[in-house]
Amino acid sequence: MIVTKPDKLLRIVTQPDHARTASELLSLWRAGGLPAHPRRVDLLFAVREHDNGWRETDAAPRADPATGRPYTFLDLPDEFRRDLWHRGALRYADERPGAAALITRHALSLHADRRSNPDWAPLLAALDERLTEQLEAAHLDPHDLESDYRWLALADAISLRACGALDDRFESAGTRIERQGDNLAIHPFPLAGATTFAIPCRSIPDRTYESDTDLAVELASAKWTNFRVRILPLA
Repeated sequence: MIVTKPDKLLRIVTQPDHARTASELLSLWRAGGLPAHPRRVDLLFAVREHDNGWRETDAAPRADPATGRPYTFLDLPDEFRRDLWHRGALRYADERPGAAALITRHALSLHADRRSNPDWAPLLAALDERLTEQLEAAHLDPHDLESDYRWLALADAISLRACGALDDRFESAGTRIERQGDNLAIHPFPLAGATTFAIPCRSIPDRTYESDTDLAVELASAKWTNFRVRILPLA
């Protein structure tokens, strides 16, 4: 989950909703040859589902005993994180191997610095094998995978900032991104015009949650709503 604190509340955005925002943004992208990309359908699917392993995790979120606040996507303990990335990398392996390869590539990218960690080594080795299998099943060249993955990584980075998870300036592959209040500015601008995205969220009191059950009850009673982020050219 992405947890931010506007208006003295905890605003909760699920990882799947963040990923859906990334896919919606990329579906409107008009630069870089993306509209005519030969694997555009699989790419957009992979962007939308790149955090699919979080579905179950975000459906039953946990409270951090040390802080009394919900765990976020940044601080969830490794034992749960390994499980969700194993699940997410394999979910679409049979029906969409090309998209699954991109999702697996994302998992490996996020955890590249953990290869020497004995707790992570078995999972990362298994994901290496799965990636090879998915590439073969999709008849996808590793060079094409890397070329496509830069789109996923870029869309992910933009959406994380749109959702408030990160607020730093960011630059990738010649694209600059800057948070400006409730807006997100991009240069060079890749859309047909300034566009407003509605991101689903729930807001709960910023208080100490004594248990996972306490957090679950509060979230269950919280109303689903949207907050809006406008994507516009960076001046």
